This record gives sequence, structure tokens and C-alpha cells, in this order.
Amino acid sequence: MLQPKLRVDIGAQVSGQVRQLHVQLGQTVKTGALLVSLDSDSGRNAVQQAEAAMAQQAATVKRTRIDLEAVRREAERQRRLLAGDATTILDKEKADTDLSKLEAELQVQEAMLQQRRADLVDKQLKLTFTRVSAPIDGEVVAVAVQEGQTVNALQMAPTLLTLAQMRTMTVKARVAEAEIGLVRVGQTAHVTTLAANGQRYEGKVRVVQPIPERIGNALFYNVLFDIDNTDHQLLSDMTVQVELDVARADQVPTLPVLALDKRGNDGRYTVQVLDATGKINPRQVRIGIRDDAHAQVLEGVKPGERVLLTLPAATPSTTVH
Repeated sequence: MLQPKLRVDIGAQVSGQVRQLHVQLGQTVKTGALLVSLDSDSGRNAVQQAEAAMAQQAATVKRTRIDLEAVRREAERQRRLLAGDATTILDKEKADTDLSKLEAELQVQEAMLQQRRADLVDKQLKLTFTRVSAPIDGEVVAVAVQEGQTVNALQMAPTLLTLAQMRTMTVKARVAEAEIGLVRVGQTAHVTTLAANGQRYEGKVRVVQPIPERIGNALFYNVLFDIDNTDHQLLSDMTVQVELDVARADQVPTLPVLALDKRGNDGRYTVQVLDATGKINPRQVRIGIRDDAHAQVLEGVKPGERVLLTLPAATPSTTVH
């Protein structure tokens, strides 16, 4: 599977009607670019109401502070009068009680002011959510809404559009359980596609996912690696053919795997060697790494010797390279 390495679904954090789409499918955008404008009338009204509520509460706090200063002065006056026997204990206690009540009232009013201020900040933040901007540089690869459509963010965050960075693509290759032990992070991988006119793309294995996928009765492990796509020839979900270089040997003798007969207990294979006189001689060979077509020869035959691919009478032969 071929996917952009970085792909982001852009959602709406507030409900409302889509007023304007500022981008089109396939358009390239920069971080911070305006993508979608949602209806902001209700958001602005909410901000204005929150501003008015905060201003009203601020005025209440101011009046309470003024009243508190007056009550505090009266309580101090009653203390002085009582010291000179010019007032009664009852009047002094009443002044102290009034002071305590108003101090408590001021604390309540100041807490309400903080709540109104937080509510205003929340409403202002939600108003900014009506302007949806790009969080990354990328290309618009999907648009899920149209102008005039209403989105509801209360049930779930609805996706408006999708951005992707197409310059680097991630390949997810399924590797069978029997072969996953050969794959290591850092190994070279090659990719070809039907649309690339034979061009090969190279990458390095980045991740071998430890949790397998079950397809029927078989287990497969996903191997991830990235390939360069600065020429923008690769598109999402393209069919790809993957080759993983799990082992490599350059400039070594090889022979076709069709020349290998049965394998012995010592790990060697039997091959039929055709000598210069046309006589067929069985030979034991030890092989190294192999692919679907060729096997590395470690010992048993030399370059230039001819080996048989089959045993019947008209036997084709090939030369060890």
C-alpha cells in the first residue's frame, strides 16, 4: 500500500454552516493558510454577550469594594467610640458583622468576575475556530464538505478536508510470517509501479510492525519504508511491487535455482554438471543466499561449468555465472 508519509484530517471544532471554501482539491497550501470559513455570526454574538456579562460583573465588584470601604470605616469608627464609651457594644458588633458579610460578598463577586472572564476567553477561542487554517504545508487531497453545508461538532469532530505531504510516500508491505525473520530495520527496499514506466524507487526499512494482520489462515507483518516523491509521479493507494534486499552478494558465482535437485542432510544440493564430453556428472554444491531465480554458489561448481536444469533426455543446460 502506498500512502503519503504525513496525512492530516482537518476537522471542525465548532458547529456551524460552511460559509466559504478557500481551497480546491489538489491545491498546495502553506502552514497557516485559511482553508474554510464557518458561520461566525453566533460566535460573535456569544462574544458580545460574554463581554457585556463581564463588564456588568466588573461594575458589581467595583460597587462592592466601595461599599466595603464605607463599612470598614464605620467599623473602625465604632471601635474608637467604644474605647471612649461613646457607643454601645451592640452597635460595635453590628458594624463588625456588616464588615464580615461585605468582605465575604466581595470574595463571591470577585470569583464570579473570574468566571465571566474565563467564559469570555472561551467564547473568543470558539470564535477563532470558525476560521479553519492549515496546520502543515501540504496538498489538499480530499474535500468532504461543500459551501452551505452544516457541520455538527457536538456529536463528533467532522472532517472538512484532508491535507497530505506528497513529497515523501510511505510504503506498507505485507510480509508472510515465514519470511518476516529475514527483514531488519535499515535494509534496502525497492518499489516499482504500473504507472512509473519501469522506474525503481529506493528506500530503507523504517519499521517492522510487531502486531500481525490475519488474512484467512495466514499471518502477515507490515513493513514500512519511505521513498522520495519529489517528482510527484506517485499517488496515494497505487499498486506497488516491493523487493526487500534481505541479503546481498555482489560479483559472486550463481546458478539457476531450477538446477538444484534434492537437498541432503548436510544442507548441500545435488546438481547435474555437463562436462566437455557431454557426460552428466552429479555434483554436491553448497549455496548461499538465493532469490526466486538464482542461488549464490559457495562451493561445488566453478564459473563456466554447465549445469542441467532438468534430467530428461533433451536436457537444457545453462552456464554457471
